[in-house]
Amino acid sequence: MSAANILWIAVFWGMQVVAQLLFKWGSLSSSRWLWGFVGGHLFGISSIWILMILYRTMNPNVALGICFGGMFLLTQVAIAFVFRSGISAVQYTGIAAITLGMILLAAGGRSATG
Repeated sequence: MSAANILWIAVFWGMQVVAQLLFKWGSLSSSRWLWGFVGGHLFGISSIWILMILYRTMNPNVALGICFGGMFLLTQVAIAFVFRSGISAVQYTGIAAITLGMILLAAGGRSATG
């Protein structure tokens, strides 16, 4: 995996985490709902452009698995930290299992196909 792809993946993860945090923030009050909805979609929708770049430059199955798996894990941790929702020991085990799955997915990936 190239350094550029790693950077694109990190940017995708960051944008998705911001989007989910905005959605959660907007859900806390009816006065914030519209701002959370619009802000979350601005980050979320625009991050799909990055996913399309990754589809072009690497195996699409690996790109999807790494992008959405990492986004899911980072969002879980970010929401637990920012909104103090907590993660149990069993949930940390799930996070570790998903991380291992992402590593195996990336290790078994082939190059991009046209």
